Amino acid sequence: MDVSARHSFQVLQTVDRLRQQHPHCHVFATRTRNGHFIGASPERLLSVQQNGGSRWLYTDALAGSAARGSSIATDAALGQELFDSPKERREHQLVAEFICDRLLQLGLAPDCATEPTLLKLPHLQHLHTPIQTILPSHLHPIDLVAQLHPTPAVAGLPSKIARQQIRALETFEREHYAAPLGWIDPTGNAEFIVGIRSALLQGDRARLYAGAGIVAGSNPDRELAEVKLKLQPLLQALV
Repeated sequence: MDVSARHSFQVLQTVDRLRQQHPHCHVFATRTRNGHFIGASPERLLSVQQNGGSRWLYTDALAGSAARGSSIATDAALGQELFDSPKERREHQLVAEFICDRLLQLGLAPDCATEPTLLKLPHLQHLHTPIQTILPSHLHPIDLVAQLHPTPAVAGLPSKIARQQIRALETFEREHYAAPLGWIDPTGNAEFIVGIRSALLQGDRARLYAGAGIVAGSNPDRELAEVKLKLQPLLQALV
């Protein structure tokens, strides 16, 4: 979605508003060649932390979405519908299996919950499965980024064929959208997120990005409604 204003968008104020409105997301901002790429992403690609004398890798499968309800009862019903949906569970399982398989290829032993939980955000709720494993010292965080990105949630499966279809069918360049963004410190700790729910700010113009996972059983109208919901946090935060 392209948005224009009568004045230049204020990067710092917009990021601060995202931080206040979405404290449970990963809020980010980085300078690009021709603007600023910002967002509030719910999706952690990986985190590497020292914990109890060991080095641990934490990551998440996040796929399958539903709207939030206007009441406690409606919200719970929408969450249960999401949890019980074969289509949404299949979409989520593809991502979880991809991550675990990629970690197994590195010789790791991922601990992955058998059932997802619901991650509730202001506009949406998602199926969420945390995954963790002890990380040997020889594996650098960049090795993990290369192994885990892009996940099926942003690039499909089989990966090569899906990416070819994306290049053929999408009418815009993704640029930084869905890119891995993060940091590594001198001791090997790291945090990387996936640059979704994001926007490229260029003076008085903004390009907002959001997407949906398309699988067998996807309904075009519902997927479009989901994408519009995902765009709302950025629209409401623009200053």
